[in-house]
Amino acid sequence: MIEIKQISKDSIPNVVLIHNSAFKNFFLTSLGDNFLKLYYNSVGNDDYGILLGLYENEELCGFCAATSRSKGFNSHLVKRNWVSFGFIGIQLIITRMPALIRLVKNFTKNNPTLTDDGEYAELLSIGVSEDYQGKGIGKKLLLNLENELKEKGIKKLSLTTDYYNNDKAIQFYKGLGYNVFYDFIAYPDRRMYRMIKLIS
Repeated sequence: MIEIKQISKDSIPNVVLIHNSAFKNFFLTSLGDNFLKLYYNSVGNDDYGILLGLYENEELCGFCAATSRSKGFNSHLVKRNWVSFGFIGIQLIITRMPALIRLVKNFTKNNPTLTDDGEYAELLSIGVSEDYQGKGIGKKLLLNLENELKEKGIKKLSLTTDYYNNDKAIQFYKGLGYNVFYDFIAYPDRRMYRMIKLIS
């Protein structure tokens, strides 16, 4: 039996496992399991956050994390959970100061030469277990997310993805109706696309 539903706190460790396998060499992964657990748990508990999982026979096969309001969401999330994020921040100051600087600098993802009011929902992360790749789980999660956002009256959904060596993902998103909004440079020198879709 396949079911898409909100992810409970008990499933957060499994979200982290899937994240680690899906994003092996990504910056957020390098911040460690404790950071990822805090981040996904904070998203799932936030009024603007959405954390959906696709389960097959109660096993988490894939997840997506999103916010119904992109503008200022990361800052909002940290402020609401400042004690927990502060503790992680202290650990990074001691062990990995450059990583903390990079994390703070990447809170805002935009192109300074363009006007972007951030008035849209945003897909923050999506991952599928290696055992369930190629079964359309990512597509099902995205379509379910879009339907949930429509019910909230949201008209646009955005996401960011790598500019270079990423044709498969870009074509996947384009096939679902996403278009390139603009490109930008994430700190320190990672070129990205912001893509957007009208979902109303």
